[in-house]
Amino acid sequence: MSKHQFLLAYTIKPRDPDADEYDAAQARQHLRENIGLDTVEHIETTLLGQVQLDSVTPVGRANEAERWIRDLIHAELKRLRVLTSVKFYGCLMVDGLGSAIRFSIV
Repeated sequence: MSKHQFLLAYTIKPRDPDADEYDAAQARQHLRENIGLDTVEHIETTLLGQVQLDSVTPVGRANEAERWIRDLIHAELKRLRVLTSVKFYGCLMVDGLGSAIRFSIV
């Protein structure tokens, strides 16, 4: 097991800009304020944290980190009942694991 610091930069877009902007704004605020990760002052959609990874290879650790973050964000969007009204796009950097990991929940 190894602990790694991460930075997640993301955007949450409404599926229908006219009808779903409220849900997107609610989701952005919720992720920033309620999921227990650190934030960066003045940068609204950036989260910082630490993840513990069990995989032994860098590729395995990168996959595990992406899965952990994706599952966390997906669960929060589901809890808010906004999965059908917003799209999430993220870029994850994990220390020691190389290039940025891009993923989405759409």
